[in-house]
Amino acid sequence: MIYNYKSIDIPTYINSLYKDGLVKSEKFTDEYISEFINQVGIFKFKGYVKAFRGRLSDYSIDDIIYLYNFDRDLSISIFKMIAKIEIKLKTFFIESVYKLTDNPFCYLIANNHKKEFQLSNDSLYSWEIKENKKQLRQELYSHYRDYYLKKYNFKENKKNYLEEKTLIQLDFKRDINYPPLHYFIESATLGAIINLVSNMQINDNELLKLVANKFGIYNSEVFLSYLLRLKELRNRCAHNGRLFNRNYRSMKAIGIHKKIRKKIFDHRLLDVYYTLYFLLENKDNINSFEKLKDEFIDKNFINDNKKCKSLF
Repeated sequence: MIYNYKSIDIPTYINSLYKDGLVKSEKFTDEYISEFINQVGIFKFKGYVKAFRGRLSDYSIDDIIYLYNFDRDLSISIFKMIAKIEIKLKTFFIESVYKLTDNPFCYLIANNHKKEFQLSNDSLYSWEIKENKKQLRQELYSHYRDYYLKKYNFKENKKNYLEEKTLIQLDFKRDINYPPLHYFIESATLGAIINLVSNMQINDNELLKLVANKFGIYNSEVFLSYLLRLKELRNRCAHNGRLFNRNYRSMKAIGIHKKIRKKIFDHRLLDVYYTLYFLLENKDNINSFEKLKDEFIDKNFINDNKKCKSLF
């Protein structure tokens, strides 16, 4: 089937919503609404309208604007939760690795990976030595990356820590000063960290399993699905994506989550919200779907919009 693109201007689009039954605003002028949709974009705005399709006459355009603003605030709140989980993940991973080895460059050794492994180009960008002909001003506080690059070099570290070791595929096209693991993890993206956690093993000890246990999860594949869902959610928050009325990566429920899952579709936002609570070890506070929903509403709704609350 061929996609049939139809161009539509904002005033025409707004009028089409009113013809379909959406109630006009009691708060905003037509000019304000047009400019609001212009800033958001018609395509994105349609994503919020879909939540009300089939019953538009029960809602006003004010409810859709409220839902959009709610979604933006929710994105900030969830991003803060994800940041805390990222910190835990980094800490647990580094602790687990250094309990197994005292080699800070162990992540570059091929035998410490379950399969052929290569670091992504993006994760190495910060560690590339670039010639800078401009005279830069001296910073008040030296960044840890700049400090490391000035003081240490990979050639000597390779000779000391990696001599006669078979290494993963390194980038020789660029001058990369590969740092110790804890330096690398500090600057790595969540995706790069997940790749390392899921692939590294030291003396047959899988890091994915060890880190999962620290999060209270004893099935490494289930834990990986938690991390991949976390990455998906982080990307949506970081790129201003819509969180509400979206499908999310499916994952297996464990523990109390099984009980909650009986009343909620596993792709939906509330299910994702519980995932964050679990990884933050706040799971004991929520032991039923009703408590999960109440917690979500109490924490994220700043005013009593009963119509929008009913969507959850």
